[in-house]
Amino acid sequence: MAGVLVVGGDRVGEIESLLQDKGFRNVYHVSGRKKSDVKATIPADTELVLVFINFVSHSLSKNIKKLAKQKHVPIVFCRRSCDAVSMYQPTISRIS
Repeated sequence: MAGVLVVGGDRVGEIESLLQDKGFRNVYHVSGRKKSDVKATIPADTELVLVFINFVSHSLSKNIKKLAKQKHVPIVFCRRSCDAVSMYQPTISRIS
């Protein structure tokens, strides 16, 4: 099952629907509002990390970027908008 980690933003309702339409089954969300969010981890089934740059601190984005590199997971930095998400064309390995 393909998963995506969304970092930033308070709610991801419509964006979550867009990501599910693109084939991501699990959408994980870290708002970035709490101090403890800096210690966020990337779930095992994550195939993409999506960071909304206008909603996260530098320390959180730096930590997520480091974790994504360690796990060889692609990371996309963009503004929080459906247009930015809809432009991304993922390559998801589907298991039949």
